[in-house]
Amino acid sequence: MGGDYRLEGKRTFRGMIGGNATVAAGADVTVAGMIGGDLIVEQGARVTVKGLVGGRIINNGGQVDVRGAVGGA
Repeated sequence: MGGDYRLEGKRTFRGMIGGNATVAAGADVTVAGMIGGDLIVEQGARVTVKGLVGGRIINNGGQVDVRGAVGGA
């Protein structure tokens, strides 16, 4: 998918996002694919990264578990 994308609900994302991805407040998401830009985690969201984030993880009060790779500083 090109551009930015919003991930909501309880789900596993497999695939590729060319831009940034936002995990919505209250969501429980596993990223098993690739995000080319930043991963933005809203307050109260939970995310497990098993794939690749090319940019940064911006945590705005969520829970983040990194088991994959993050490229941004």
